[in-house]
Amino acid sequence: MKRQISLRKALAVGLLAAFACSMVTGLAVYRAVHPDGQLGELYDAVKEVNAIAEQHFVGEYETEDLIDYTLAGYAEGLGDRWTSYMTPEYYASYQDSTADTTVGIGVTVSYAEREDGSHYLLVESIAHASPAEKAGFGYYDEIVSVNGTSIDALGTYEDAVEAVRGDAGEDVTLGVRRYATGKEEAITVTRAEYDQIHVISRMLDNHIGYICIERFTDQTDEQFREALDSVMEQGAERLIFDLRNNPGGQLTALVNCLDPLLPEGDIISLKDKQGKESRYTSDAEEVGLPMAVIVNEDSYSAAEFFAAALQEYGKAEVVGEKTVGKGYSQQGFPLSNGGCLNLSTNCYYTPKGVSLIGKGVTPDQEVELSEEKTERFHVLSDKEDDQLQAAISVLAS
Repeated sequence: MKRQISLRKALAVGLLAAFACSMVTGLAVYRAVHPDGQLGELYDAVKEVNAIAEQHFVGEYETEDLIDYTLAGYAEGLGDRWTSYMTPEYYASYQDSTADTTVGIGVTVSYAEREDGSHYLLVESIAHASPAEKAGFGYYDEIVSVNGTSIDALGTYEDAVEAVRGDAGEDVTLGVRRYATGKEEAITVTRAEYDQIHVISRMLDNHIGYICIERFTDQTDEQFREALDSVMEQGAERLIFDLRNNPGGQLTALVNCLDPLLPEGDIISLKDKQGKESRYTSDAEEVGLPMAVIVNEDSYSAAEFFAAALQEYGKAEVVGEKTVGKGYSQQGFPLSNGGCLNLSTNCYYTPKGVSLIGKGVTPDQEVELSEEKTERFHVLSDKEDDQLQAAISVLAS
């Protein structure tokens, strides 16, 4: 049976064939010093395809693209879905997204295509207290033009996004087709610096405090403490933690969020390639209210461990969908080209020493959203949200 190769790997292998002569020289030097071993085989393969490409390839290419595809292929070749290569552009964008503050209008968009072949930018998320939120942008709104130029006329997706970006204090006028009404209107937004808010809270009926953690970053633990104090001061007698669609994030933020909720004991432990173990614990001070945690199949990493820790200590009922089961933590290694290798460097374990790899967290009460509700998740009312209603029911019983 022939081994299959993914499209991404095929692209990487194909582009390897066009490496520049300088790379070949470097490979030759390497082989002279390190003639044997697995890396020697890797460099020999690159040298071989480069020689073929130099003799026969008639197309044009950008060296930067070759490097990006090659590194992406290497990361994927490690066989770990959590290890990845970030291009210089993506890495810079990622750093902006995790900073205390950022400059822009505050939307995350995807590139979408209509049946007639035209394109638009679909608003997938809106930063809290950002210029876009203040201007009234809604989830699933469609940006069809920037300063009077259609998205297609701007060029690529990257060109369109770049047109939306700009310096603080500058205005940008966006043509927007509203999700709620289907009508198109022009909205002028002033780009500005705004705080990154990843935790929101509010009070529900029957003295239930609701706290949504969207991701774990440098600011999350402080924002979580403020949210927890806020709902407690408003008379919360029960707590719901919503971690749906939370991609995870920083370990220290996870530990600091769990500490006030758990009794004295282990929170999480990690083991690196050399077998060195690191253990994080909580103190004896804990919130004693009934709790529920909502997760779905897009709750990853730290979000899974948040649910698992509260579940194992018997502190909370977990509601929703089984999580994917991510049991590695990653460390970012900045590269000389401006990109970053996001590499799995530790296995981590729940308070009871369980690895979630391939297992995930199984909810105490499994509740799925319909496909229709999943597609409009961010605009669901509380009554339409079956998973939220299930969590409320759990706390009422």
